[in-house]
Amino acid sequence: MENIRTDLAAEGHSLNAERGVDDGIIVSESLSFGVPVTRAEVKPGGEAKSGRRAGRYLTVDAGRAWQKSGEERAAAADAVREQLVSLLPRGEGAFLVAGLGNEAVTPDAVGPLTVAALVVTHHMKRLNASLYREIGFGDVAAVTPGVLGQTGIESARLIKAAAEVVKPRCVIAIDALAARKLDRLGTTIQLTDAGIAPGSGVGGGREELSESTVGCPVIGIGVPTVVDARTIAAELAGGVPAEYGSFFVTPKETDVVVRVMSRILAAAVNGALHGVSDIEEYAPL
Repeated sequence: MENIRTDLAAEGHSLNAERGVDDGIIVSESLSFGVPVTRAEVKPGGEAKSGRRAGRYLTVDAGRAWQKSGEERAAAADAVREQLVSLLPRGEGAFLVAGLGNEAVTPDAVGPLTVAALVVTHHMKRLNASLYREIGFGDVAAVTPGVLGQTGIESARLIKAAAEVVKPRCVIAIDALAARKLDRLGTTIQLTDAGIAPGSGVGGGREELSESTVGCPVIGIGVPTVVDARTIAAELAGGVPAEYGSFFVTPKETDVVVRVMSRILAAAVNGALHGVSDIEEYAPL
């Protein structure tokens, strides 16, 4: 069923298991702050079997967070924060957070909305060094490069240019993804140290963001907000006609889903990069 597509490593592994295919992905499950987390690891040399770049893929099952209490949302944010900390490279230097996507298109607005709620401090080192030292926050810069149709420039190239200025320890790229299952929409958060391809959720085929293209480690964080209709048809009917057009399905409450998930991501990123214990203080949930 070549029409099945998903950006989620956990879903890809489940699909291979259903087909009886050994993809070589090592999977384990655990709880973080009471929230289920699935860890999938693709070993170097296993890319061909799995169809994924080598690296760690951490999937946080936040559930329908937009219907949950503030305490439950905070637990989800803490779980994401803990996973992000485990992926961050050691060393000195700033962090560059890139909010990928188009804020004017609701299912694609996760990245820009997350960046809008971040505590950005990189400029303070130059403008007010004493205040920067006093507050004790991390060194964080952020960019929202837009999409190719808005700027005429690949977002990966704009991020690379920003990285040449900031010289970050790593880039954290946040984007919308495509899922295989409808119940994954807005309920799952994937983190990976294998990088990310901007626009992958809607089949954009854009230039990838990875250590080889940016010059520093790249951590991808994504929330699935769409399912390809061809994927739904292929799973229900076992295949689709060649002339069947491709379009995407998204929840009717996408505006609420994206807003809530963006706040959860912002709280998690603020907490991880600034060492903030009360994550809600800087990104209310």
